[in-house]
Amino acid sequence: MRNRRGMTLIEMLVALTVFSIVMAGALGFMNRQSRSFDKSAVDMGMLQNLSFAGELMEQEFRLAGANVPFKEPAVVYAGANAFIFNADYASSTDSLYAVYFNPGLPAGQVSALTSSQKFALSGTSPSFSYPDSNYYADGSTTINSPAETINWYFTPDTSTTDASDYALMRQINNATPEVVVRNVLPTSGRNFFRYYYRRIPVSGSTSSSLDTVPTAWMPVKHNLAIHGEPGDTAANARSDSLAMIEVSFTVSNGQTGTNQRTRAINFMVPMPNVQTKRVTTCGDAPLFGQSVAAAWTVNSLVSPPETTMVLSWNRAIDETAGELDVQNYIVWRRLNGATTWGEPIATVPAGDPTPDYNDPTVHPNVGQTWQYAVAAQDCTPSYSTQSVVTASATYP
Repeated sequence: MRNRRGMTLIEMLVALTVFSIVMAGALGFMNRQSRSFDKSAVDMGMLQNLSFAGELMEQEFRLAGANVPFKEPAVVYAGANAFIFNADYASSTDSLYAVYFNPGLPAGQVSALTSSQKFALSGTSPSFSYPDSNYYADGSTTINSPAETINWYFTPDTSTTDASDYALMRQINNATPEVVVRNVLPTSGRNFFRYYYRRIPVSGSTSSSLDTVPTAWMPVKHNLAIHGEPGDTAANARSDSLAMIEVSFTVSNGQTGTNQRTRAINFMVPMPNVQTKRVTTCGDAPLFGQSVAAAWTVNSLVSPPETTMVLSWNRAIDETAGELDVQNYIVWRRLNGATTWGEPIATVPAGDPTPDYNDPTVHPNVGQTWQYAVAAQDCTPSYSTQSVVTASATYP
């Protein structure tokens, strides 16, 4: 029995002491690893915010003025905290001229605003309202411009307790602005946006140069309703001379004092479309000169049979004769009685001897009547006069 005795109290105390030392070291190591992981995650989040915002701004700023009709300004407002421009950036129909195609986009974000929708542009100081005029596609007096207004601006972020925090916002036309990045700080000694303009060559010189826009010019605004009108010269035409934009901002981890960590970004974006005027090589606006027929068609090859509306027309005068420059047919639809057409619903390439369009979204429904319009489009792109047809929703 004397050889089977247990541990003494001293031995247990020694074991507990050694165990405590080992556990303390292990927990300390795990705590340091956890803090290091949290720091790395925060740093990665800041880098991702920088990368996302920088790439998206560079992508869109480069397109300022793309496929903008001549009478619509390319740059609307260029300030220290906001840059607002027009571009045919996205379309909800399969347009050949918009940069991106997204069928899910709202109708109010794929074409120009009208003068009746004039509103105060977010981020402008002093407040600047736009537009003062309706803008139409080149060669048309009824078809709305496909170029929407895109607004990027920095504004104080009221959702944080740090008074120095800004939020980077993006807005399309008069839709609700969306937050792109929070926890943004101004970079020391820099504005968020700085602009460069092309200096006109002096007498005897054949080369132009880039120079920073003077402070006295800021903010640069397109003050006149119509771009290119007689008064659109000198100070009123400064927005047309912008050639490059410099972007500078800093993002933080959302902390203050000694816990704050920041990352800064600075980049420059050329704007080649602002000063480039589209060369009209297709002559006059195309002549369509054809009527459009609308009829219900039953597809019995599917089960159950599917009834859809089919539009058909003869080829435009300028596709088979005349200027021979028709490239597409553009289709619009609206409820009978509506006053505007909105965004086109389809683009039909020219070349088919019997052009038509099958509208898959309209089905027989007693009590509804639609109007369809079709116009020919050339390579300018200019539009012909619309040919309109009214189609009853009641299946015969």
